[in-house]
Amino acid sequence: MREIKDPEVRKAEIMEAAKNLFYKKGYLDTTTQDIINSLGISRGLLYYHFKSKEDILFSIVEKHIEPIIARFRLITYDNKLSAKEKVNAFLNSTIIEENAVNVEDYSLHEAIHLPENTFMMDKINHKLSYTMTEFFAEIITQGNREGLFNVKYPYETSAFLMVGYTFVVNNRSFHEIGLEKATEYLRAYRHLLNLTLYSDH
Repeated sequence: MREIKDPEVRKAEIMEAAKNLFYKKGYLDTTTQDIINSLGISRGLLYYHFKSKEDILFSIVEKHIEPIIARFRLITYDNKLSAKEKVNAFLNSTIIEENAVNVEDYSLHEAIHLPENTFMMDKINHKLSYTMTEFFAEIITQGNREGLFNVKYPYETSAFLMVGYTFVVNNRSFHEIGLEKATEYLRAYRHLLNLTLYSDH
């Protein structure tokens, strides 16, 4: 008799098994049957939780961005920090990272930037940029209250800064330009952000 598990537990098991297979075999060479075999489950059970291999990858990447979102939330709503301190903490903990999606395994990093996964990556970028926009708008608003910034449109300014950053650094071509050029882009972003926030100070 097949063991009945909590749906979230089973879903997590499928994601972990898929991630391990992506690492060992590569994303393209891993099939849904490989995942099924590794867990000893039925095809119907796999498709109950996920529509496709791409859907599994999407869930894995979503899981990987959770620590970034949680960290930025802590920075945003830390009452002990000034707006300037929050901007610096944001830059140090998020912007300077080589990959905002924070995919730990190279195999996953490679998979999400495959041309056929462009739509999936766009969904991830929209989710990440929308969340970051909300948080950074709060920081800009705090900076206005503190007299540190003079930003007339906090949310809209945040949207331009966060959406632009997210889609640039998570574009497939960004990861093909080399470390030196990528570092230059990040340095330029820091410069642009400082000009935008501190232009009247």
